[in-house]
Amino acid sequence: MWNHNTHFHNYLLRQLPIKVNHALDVGCGLGLFAYKLAGRANGVHALDVNGTVLSEAASCHTAPNIHYLHTDFLEADLPAAAYDVIVSIASLHHMDLETALEKMRALLRPSGTLLILGLYREATVADYLYSAISVPINRICLIRHQSSRSTSAIVAPTCPATLSLRQIKTVASTVLPGFSLKRHLFWRYSLIWHKSINS
Repeated sequence: MWNHNTHFHNYLLRQLPIKVNHALDVGCGLGLFAYKLAGRANGVHALDVNGTVLSEAASCHTAPNIHYLHTDFLEADLPAAAYDVIVSIASLHHMDLETALEKMRALLRPSGTLLILGLYREATVADYLYSAISVPINRICLIRHQSSRSTSAIVAPTCPATLSLRQIKTVASTVLPGFSLKRHLFWRYSLIWHKSINS
């Protein structure tokens, strides 16, 4: 299955630490990345606020070490400092960014890794240049991956991004010291942060 998010799955998987005991997928959607993550982690908690989407995920992408949770991340009762890896793919723009990042920081174990693939609002010349480049590449990818596109009638809800990359960087700098942010094609960015062992 190919889309603007799955295009970056392998990139995110390459950022994982060698050993992953417990992992959390925030806003897991149809569960494809949670399923891939389960191949690298001893246990995965995959949560989503949408029950219909989560049921589809549990049906299509099941594994003995994946536990699907129907809950709102910001309200979820999750163990503090318990996860070696926390992943969020195209879900942060559905939440208050600062609140979500603060909770993710609290849930990560010392030396844990936070991996985010997010959406941003176009606001600069560079943003619009990346957008212009993305349009023809998107068409090529859609043709190339036509046979691998999802045939599921269940689609995760979408909403437009409201924060620019500059705004995202400003918020992240107050919560995640030393984070790394990279702009990608297809209106996406990645944010990677390693929690200090002394945190």
